[in-house]
Amino acid sequence: MPLKIKAVETGSLAWEAGFKSGDKIVSLNNMNIRDFWDLEFYASDFRLDFVLENPAAQPREITIYRETAKALGIIPEEYQHRDCQNHCIFCFIDQLPQALRPSLYVKDDDYLHSFIYGNYITLTNLNQQDLERICEQHISPLYVSLHSSNLDMRQKLMRSENPVDPLEVMAQLSEEGIKFHIQIVAIPGYNDNEDLQSTIDALMDEHLNILSIGIVPVGLTKYRKNLCPLQAFDKAGASRMLDLLDELRAAYQSRIIYPADEFYVLAERQLPERDFYQDYPQLENGIGMLSLGYENFKKRKRALLKELRRGGGDYLLLCSQSAQQHIAQVVKELSLRLHGQKVEVQVIRNDFFGEHISVAGLITWADISSQIKLNKPCTVILPAAIFNQDKVTLDGINVAGIRRLLGVSLLVIDQFWEDWQRWD
Repeated sequence: MPLKIKAVETGSLAWEAGFKSGDKIVSLNNMNIRDFWDLEFYASDFRLDFVLENPAAQPREITIYRETAKALGIIPEEYQHRDCQNHCIFCFIDQLPQALRPSLYVKDDDYLHSFIYGNYITLTNLNQQDLERICEQHISPLYVSLHSSNLDMRQKLMRSENPVDPLEVMAQLSEEGIKFHIQIVAIPGYNDNEDLQSTIDALMDEHLNILSIGIVPVGLTKYRKNLCPLQAFDKAGASRMLDLLDELRAAYQSRIIYPADEFYVLAERQLPERDFYQDYPQLENGIGMLSLGYENFKKRKRALLKELRRGGGDYLLLCSQSAQQHIAQVVKELSLRLHGQKVEVQVIRNDFFGEHISVAGLITWADISSQIKLNKPCTVILPAAIFNQDKVTLDGINVAGIRRLLGVSLLVIDQFWEDWQRWD
């Protein structure tokens, strides 16, 4: 299907050339244009020969010559991503209650979004045309949810309507230079011991272009009614996982095998040193987030102290259970430099999702409002991870609303201590 134009930026090259909202781009430099990525990929040439259709299906040809000082200015219609067609026994979306942000219920399994946004995909909805396009346009790296190299175990976990051999697909793409970041959601009693060792062994094949392997614990909420019964990792299980992954890293002399931060928190073990994570290839997967956060805090500590002094008064810092040790160290270092001001910490327990959920990104306003202890005037420090890009919590309260309901000033700090914003 040709790409439909939603809007054209005023003053842009396309606007000057006569492009209109509602036009469809049939081809560009003799290449069919199916979506926003085709447009971006093929529009990098100096000369752009377009074939358009207006809403009445009348064709016309337009040539544009790129200028560095002017944008092309074509805004395409929203991309319709591919939904996941699997029925994974551990799917987090299936464990969500109703009435949260609508975007939370989207099961995105789109390879373009994998490349652009780092979303993990299953490879189960790719056809031959997709594979050829990935190679032709070098859509790499891709982020792949593997879970197991054993086809029977993978199908047991994913219950796919279109099971494929993921290693075979990755081997085919690897021959064309495509690279991969791998995610394994580990589930006690399923793919956490011998199966995990076999999977790591398969991924060490030199013919596969594997950049990183992230192992994360299954996330289980209290909303698993009528779902497959699963167990969460406890302290002992997390310790066994860390020991196993240490052994595998040593056995394969590989630095690309990474346990999630949550394993260290559950096992009550010290996080690895900064060099362990190299360039933090799976940061958004909760791997190395606490390490990078502390490194950035040390770099930004002076600026943060200046902000705290400027605001004056005392502070109450709210944090998740998984970040408690990290936050305690941060507050200790801040307190040594503050005089006449106090920074206290309160851990917010996740009653909304249940005892097995402990990360900041899943803290809700419901839990904050029911647990916060404001015994004296202060500024409340909140982790930015509890908000989306519109500054709204999972249960629909924005920053301004929290400021109003608590009746205190807020300081919202991002999880990497790179930036903050005060709400007075």
